[in-house]
Amino acid sequence: MKYHSSQSKRGFMKKLWLEGDTHGGGPGSTRYRDLDEVKASKAAERKLPWWIREVDKPTVEIDWGRMKRFDSSNIMFVNGFSEAVGPDNAMKLGKQSAEKATKSIIENELGYTLREKALVAGGWLTSLLTTEHAFLGPEIPIPFTMSGIPDGFDYHRYEGTPEENTRMVRAAAKLYGADSVGVVELDENTRKLIYEFDGWDGRKWEFEDVDRAYETKKNKVIPYKAKWVIVYTIRMSPLSMATAPAALATAASSLAYSQGTSVQLRLQQFINRLGYQCLADGNMGTMGNSPGFGVLAGLGELSRLNRMISPYWGPLVRVYKVVTDLPLAPTRPIDAGIFRFCRTCKKCAEVCPSNALSIETEPSWEVQGPWNNPGVKTYYEKAPNCFSHWLRIGGHDCGICLAACPFSKLDKSFIHIHNLIRQILSTTPVFNGMFRKLDGDSGYGRNPETWWDSDLPTYGI
Repeated sequence: MKYHSSQSKRGFMKKLWLEGDTHGGGPGSTRYRDLDEVKASKAAERKLPWWIREVDKPTVEIDWGRMKRFDSSNIMFVNGFSEAVGPDNAMKLGKQSAEKATKSIIENELGYTLREKALVAGGWLTSLLTTEHAFLGPEIPIPFTMSGIPDGFDYHRYEGTPEENTRMVRAAAKLYGADSVGVVELDENTRKLIYEFDGWDGRKWEFEDVDRAYETKKNKVIPYKAKWVIVYTIRMSPLSMATAPAALATAASSLAYSQGTSVQLRLQQFINRLGYQCLADGNMGTMGNSPGFGVLAGLGELSRLNRMISPYWGPLVRVYKVVTDLPLAPTRPIDAGIFRFCRTCKKCAEVCPSNALSIETEPSWEVQGPWNNPGVKTYYEKAPNCFSHWLRIGGHDCGICLAACPFSKLDKSFIHIHNLIRQILSTTPVFNGMFRKLDGDSGYGRNPETWWDSDLPTYGI
């Protein structure tokens, strides 16, 4: 390990702002004295249980030749819904949604009261505050009294092998709040998962043979040398999601977005201080296909939801990514039997109130509309149906499909038997039908009133 600086490792760690809170308590209370300790920590390991196999290709079929870079303005939240149902219908449904939300608050409707809506707003705050200036990173100066480094001190960048760097980044990301971390290398194929346009601000994502990333009013440029994607997950509160479709489930989602942003900003600051670039999209998912990167990084498998399911936490995770030129070692996809189980289960499609999810047994190459990017043999969803239902219930997430998924059932009283079931699902698919029938818990529709009086753990997890 080389530290190209005359300063001590402790001083270098202060420069990176990685040493934990000296007062103890909270996520920052873990202290690393140097980067060697970071890489040697348990948090740096990717240790999969025996029943999760690393594989060369994801369990879902991909035809890279069919895939193209996606214009994310086609997603429902941007222009996709208006294009799918027509501008007049979209305007009409939007107006009805606002009226429904207003009525719910005035009439104190169970699950949709002012306090639930305020909780959602609080959850979004960090993410929305930092979205606009997220691409190149915060670059917040740290005073000498906090960093221990004199102003103007110059140092050479940190050097380590790709394997060492991956361990280091995984440990740092987990310290900052990530639940699982993987790496995907960008090449001719995987660059297709980076969107063509940013639906949030309308600018074009471009790759150029330049040394430094830059942005203009029309584009955001990623250097070809920045070819590693750090992918990480943030868990959503099962207790909150179990109230779906109440607004409390949306609060779990909005909080996860802000937690994802918090991890992102800290990773950007950390990697920038190491002497490398770290690029992001503000965690609104407008840089690229986050679930796709999560699947390739081995953080989960694609599912009937057409979203990633974690073998540990089911679909109750949000997936985020940053792009860096810090050399990293890619992680491999996994097979935990999840995509196979989706063929049999169909529970999410059966309970979906908008019939947005495919009920077919076999996945298909056929997309449902321009909101889908072709090239994956999966269960493509009818996204306009889903978004229309969101509007009908007052303009927020539904979440029933996520909460109903058998892989979301993490109640402590059943955790051991569910770990056993996960192992059997992964290795013996003949029991898939039986386990689906045994899942009699709907997983959603819990009384929101009892949530407020419960003794919630931190972040509701």
